[in-house]
Amino acid sequence: MSDPELLRAAGTAVWGFPGQRREQAAPRPRTSATPQLDFPPVRNGLDYLASVVEHLDETESEVTPRDVKYAVLHLQAAVEVLFKARLLAEHWTLVFTHPGEASRKALEEATLNSVSTDKAIARLRNIVGVPITDKEQKALTKLTEDRNKLQHFGLTHNARAVEARAGAVLDFLIHFIEDQLLPYLDEPEATETERSLDGLREGLNNINSYVRERMNRIGGELKAEGAEHRTIECVSCQEMALVVQPRTASGLPDDWGDRATCRFCSTSWPPKGLHMYFRGQRSPWEPADICPMCGEAALGADVRVRSEATNSRYFCFCCTTAFATLVPCDGCGRQIDTWAAGSPPLCHECEEAMETEPEYELPYEGPEDYGFTEERG
Repeated sequence: MSDPELLRAAGTAVWGFPGQRREQAAPRPRTSATPQLDFPPVRNGLDYLASVVEHLDETESEVTPRDVKYAVLHLQAAVEVLFKARLLAEHWTLVFTHPGEASRKALEEATLNSVSTDKAIARLRNIVGVPITDKEQKALTKLTEDRNKLQHFGLTHNARAVEARAGAVLDFLIHFIEDQLLPYLDEPEATETERSLDGLREGLNNINSYVRERMNRIGGELKAEGAEHRTIECVSCQEMALVVQPRTASGLPDDWGDRATCRFCSTSWPPKGLHMYFRGQRSPWEPADICPMCGEAALGADVRVRSEATNSRYFCFCCTTAFATLVPCDGCGRQIDTWAAGSPPLCHECEEAMETEPEYELPYEGPEDYGFTEERG
């Protein structure tokens, strides 16, 4: 086993799966080789985030002020490291306090005076073009202030307020990794980063402040996009953030087109898979799957839709229409909207067929049919 592999094995034994609380440190493996610290920038930042998740995860016990303290310290460290990783991806001189005095030797030996967090934010916004809003910059600056006060002066403050601010930055940072770092990593490092993020997400979902801040941001995005009516409860994380893409073409080939993606946990589903999941206990009768709006066999039942989250709905995974109540047509069995149904409920096709069917008329019977004639009276 190589030195880096040995270190990772030892780290897993001590810390467990990323996002889990440490219960008891495992004994270090005996080896004649000297373990080496092997934490390049992105891996280092993700390791700090694993510690943040560990301290803020409320599933096993209440978060204590001490947990918040170390979460803030390690979250600030993650911000510094990951911001510098993005600056390195743009140009190696950007991580120096004074880029004009940068040298490869200082970078390789890690003896440089590196850029501060505030300057890193400015360079990311102004040089790299990373979209950091004023609100996000304010939260990052406040985190730096909290960290400095905790580190040097012990910071007497409301722990829940600090935790909430940390949650806002944690939300931003996960978004930053997904959008700003992954595209710039080589394949092995990107694979490792994706794997680490997958391991962190379960713990992230348990952090109340993180969930609240992230869902508030996602809610604002969905409202601005006009996508609330086609956003449903995610089957993976149970957050109301799974956005279904409407299909405009008729017919349902090639697995029904664009995948639905959760804005919270990033899990994606093919529309066909969602339809099968939400068919529930309904009998496998094809007419019951047909959407009364678009006519495609893509109708799911008991779906929670963000725009009408108080009750479950029937939902079409093709045209993304939600229906409050549907009943089977008395004629063919396909689902119809009871609001527009007659009595008995019939779909439009069955109603038309009934209207065009000729009525049965009794044959005409005249006096001659009974042996009478006009002459005989």
